[in-house]
Amino acid sequence: MEIRLSDLRDKQVTTVSGERLGYISNVILDSASGKLKTLVIASDGDIPEGYELNSENMLNIPFETVRSVKDMVMVKI
Repeated sequence: MEIRLSDLRDKQVTTVSGERLGYISNVILDSASGKLKTLVIASDGDIPEGYELNSENMLNIPFETVRSVKDMVMVKI
């Protein structure tokens, strides 16, 4: 399955347990490998334990936590 980066922008992000985290604002790619590294989320919910907002009030979630990309993005954190 192929997904365009533009398809991820503004997509809602929730945890597998149903907690709403916010919407994808941006993504960070590893320039050497080209792999997705981080989802940058405009947070509008509770901040998960072990995470914090960056200086721009965005939540950075490692891409390897992504479990599903459909109408929304589901992460396991």
